[in-house]
Amino acid sequence: MNTQKKENLIGSLLLITGLIVGAASVILIKENKPKHAGKVLEQILHDFRENNTVVGSWIDYDPIPFEEYQSKPLVYIGEVSTQEDNKVTTYRFASDIYTGEIIDLVQI
Repeated sequence: MNTQKKENLIGSLLLITGLIVGAASVILIKENKPKHAGKVLEQILHDFRENNTVVGSWIDYDPIPFEEYQSKPLVYIGEVSTQEDNKVTTYRFASDIYTGEIIDLVQI
């Protein structure tokens, strides 16, 4: 194999490797990027509205460590108030900032 063909092969392999590493990096960055607190609240409200009439809600945009778990994941704290049987019921939630999943829900 002559020198030109070797150089072309090496260049092609480096290009393909760079593309693969770049794509993997983009995927990891997107997965490890916190969700916007407003979007998390929208999803939680959507879930609550399936079975309840929501009359109020809020979410703290500053994530905090959730001390209830040993790993202390970062969470958004918020509340949702619903109308149930002619009375208002309020729920406090802790939601994972990366997935938006509710990891704690307490009626207050």
